[in-house]
Amino acid sequence: MNVSKIILAAAITAVFASAAMAQKSDVNLRNAKQVQSGALNKQKADIGNASGKGSKSKVRASNIKQTQSGALNKQTLAIGNAAKGGKSRVNAKNIRQTQSGALNAQKLAIGNAKGKGAKSKVRARNISQTQSGALNKQTMNVGNAKK
Repeated sequence: MNVSKIILAAAITAVFASAAMAQKSDVNLRNAKQVQSGALNKQKADIGNASGKGSKSKVRASNIKQTQSGALNKQTLAIGNAAKGGKSRVNAKNIRQTQSGALNAQKLAIGNAKGKGAKSKVRARNISQTQSGALNKQTMNVGNAKK
């Protein structure tokens, strides 16, 4: 194989390798429900995802419900995601996270994005997080982007 073919092959490989790192996701999610009861449980819902350098996610989520009851439980919900310098666009409405019992922890994030240069654009309405019981922890973020 001559030098020009090797250089061409290397250039093509580099293009595909860099394209393989950037991921895209386009999510339209409606009426999703996650329910759990009992003790020492964990539940999670990520939703937009993507990962890798330069990743982009577009999420339209509505009527999403995450419910948990019992003791010593953990629940998380993220929504936009993207990671490593990613960009996310989120349109979220009627998102509800509910938890009852003792010693529970719940989080909710929404915009996400993550690494260096990350950007998120969020439109959100009717977002609620409810918790009842003793010694519980509750977090809600919304815009996100980080670093």
